[in-house]
Amino acid sequence: MKQLILLLLMAYCTIAMFAIEVGGHITQNTTWTPADNPYIVTSFLYIDAGVTLTIEPGTEIRVYGAHKNFNEYFDWDNNTEPLAKMIVVYGKIVAIGTEQSPITFDVHSDNTFYYRWGGIYMDESSSMSSFKYCKFNRTYMCYVDYYTRSFAALHFNNGFMYLRDCIFYNNYLGLRSENLMEDFVVFRCKFYSENDTYPEGPPAYVSIGVNEQNNPEAYYYCTMARCYFSGNPSKSMGGYHTNVLYLNSIFDDTDADNTSEYEIREPWSDFGIYSAYGNLLLLNGYGSLGCTSQRSTDYAYARRNKIIKLTPTDPIRLGGDGLGDIHISDNYLHGSVKINSYPAHAPNTYIYNNIIETSYQMAFEVRSNTQYQDGEMRIFNNLIRSINPDSLYWTQAFYVFDSHPLVFNNTITGFGNYTYSLNTIPGESVFYNNVYFDMDSAPSNGSDAEHPINYGSNCFNLPFGYTDYIIDAGGNIVADPMFADSLGGDYSLIQGSPCIDAGAYLPDLPAFDIRYHKRISSGYSGGPRAVDMGAYEYNSVYIGGISGYVSDSVSGLPVDCAKIEIMGKLPEFSDTLGCFPYPCGAGTYTVKVSRWDYEDLIIPNVVVVEGEDTILNIPLQRSDVATEDQSTPPVSNSLSLSNYPNPFNPNTTFSFILPQTGDTKLSIYNIKGQKVKTLTSAKLVQGHHSLVWNSCDDRGKPLASGLYFAKLEQGTQVKVHKLMLLK
Repeated sequence: MKQLILLLLMAYCTIAMFAIEVGGHITQNTTWTPADNPYIVTSFLYIDAGVTLTIEPGTEIRVYGAHKNFNEYFDWDNNTEPLAKMIVVYGKIVAIGTEQSPITFDVHSDNTFYYRWGGIYMDESSSMSSFKYCKFNRTYMCYVDYYTRSFAALHFNNGFMYLRDCIFYNNYLGLRSENLMEDFVVFRCKFYSENDTYPEGPPAYVSIGVNEQNNPEAYYYCTMARCYFSGNPSKSMGGYHTNVLYLNSIFDDTDADNTSEYEIREPWSDFGIYSAYGNLLLLNGYGSLGCTSQRSTDYAYARRNKIIKLTPTDPIRLGGDGLGDIHISDNYLHGSVKINSYPAHAPNTYIYNNIIETSYQMAFEVRSNTQYQDGEMRIFNNLIRSINPDSLYWTQAFYVFDSHPLVFNNTITGFGNYTYSLNTIPGESVFYNNVYFDMDSAPSNGSDAEHPINYGSNCFNLPFGYTDYIIDAGGNIVADPMFADSLGGDYSLIQGSPCIDAGAYLPDLPAFDIRYHKRISSGYSGGPRAVDMGAYEYNSVYIGGISGYVSDSVSGLPVDCAKIEIMGKLPEFSDTLGCFPYPCGAGTYTVKVSRWDYEDLIIPNVVVVEGEDTILNIPLQRSDVATEDQSTPPVSNSLSLSNYPNPFNPNTTFSFILPQTGDTKLSIYNIKGQKVKTLTSAKLVQGHHSLVWNSCDDRGKPLASGLYFAKLEQGTQVKVHKLMLLK
């Protein structure tokens, strides 16, 4: 035992001997290296103006801290700095670690459960600091001087920063800026906390915005892409006057208790735009995901998100709000979940093509604010299922309060009731072309004579019961809708279904169903016309779209989080494999592809035909531009060629982009260098083109398995691409 104690003392003395204590002012460019680990900050450390502190991979920085339950330890007492120390930047920090050798900032204390340090504060006069593969552990808000408080592990009051692949653990607040000066991207960062509490309340992760007194004409974009959030956060996730996008991120509190709360939008604050795309929420606690727009000229969206909550506590909410158009679409919700929205704020709210499998007592809670009454809500093409095993009579698909939504072409199954309406504003709720299956009661009534519910051309499994304040608009049927496989989750209609061509044609009916297949209108113009009831159109074709692969032009590796845009349509984004869907419908489009660290690419003349996806394989060139978009996007100035699938048998589609109009040749060569097929030799226009090859040569003879080369030529430019035929 004595030997063990002696060894521990010797180890401690060795660490103390080689540790470097730092504090005060760094007045010249300085580099910290892991050879001098650890650097112990014993007093406030200032990086003076014009000075760069460079920190190499593997370096450890430990900062004196104080007990987090005593606020006075983080305050200035006259001219005496707080007991807890921090780093104040007037110059800049360049801390670029690696995945194998990250840079660590942590508290210097044996009691890491209670002790915190003050974080890193970048003064508004400082230059841009850079952090990559860094860890920021255990910080608390601390006063920079007698008047200025720093709130976060990284508080960048200068309004800009480069941040990638960093970890934030048990901080009161991870990131903060109330003075954003340009577009800001947080990419592949992890924020989490474990049983972390503070006198002011639970921790938060991100608070970024513009000083509300500045009221900028153009809001800055703040993109949280491929980030991971876990633990017990509070609802603070935003800031003022910013366009915030949560993109392809994960929110996970399954290892935390059931009291955590996520609020990934705050519609009551004066934000710019909040949108959410491609996020995964795995939650035990409370919270919401959604979108909001505070200006009538803007739009916001919550799209392609997946929300799962298996604990039977209060539901996770997916919602929208604001003064601009709102789109909630293509989401999947499962467990204790619901969609709620406040439609009268926005000119138009569109909730469509969602799959909702809820164990909560309602699927939709539709409310409005009596202050605004110019909004209209459309709820269509949704599959709405109750998975409540008790199927209690008081469960309902819709709870309508002070609102009058237009609800059409949804498939609704398993609820105790249809709609509960409690309205104080005169008007009728309209329900058309819906399929109600396996319901426990007849269609419900409205609130009173001034707030009726209008049912027209719906399919019910039970006839009308109560008739108070119900308008029977005709066309309603009581029948088995004849689903393909309801037990297997397939609610498409089969041949002979009474719902086929039984729905009323509505003037604002979208051209697609829940699968983005065509809505087929039967009848004749000027006379009666009909569509199918429910979310699925029978025996229709895909409307057509774009899909493909976004890659780095040098490495060929996939590029995620790339924005794919067509003017007048909502954007799509590439996933972790670089793939994207874009069901845009038939037509000829100009496609813009952008990401914050790549050159923007404009692809004109992309032709989409009904029933097919046009394959776009898109190579992006790296850029030093830090913002999301450039003011004048460049058109691609080099040839691009790819094929899908690859390997293939027997057909493959070539996708290529031409920088200009001109004579173009695409040929196939075998491994001996012999030309076996000319796919095209013609004058082609600038933009995207695709050709299908059936693996036959110029004589129509099928070629053998093996390696081939495609050669694209235009003027002096040549692009060669390998492909593999496997039979």
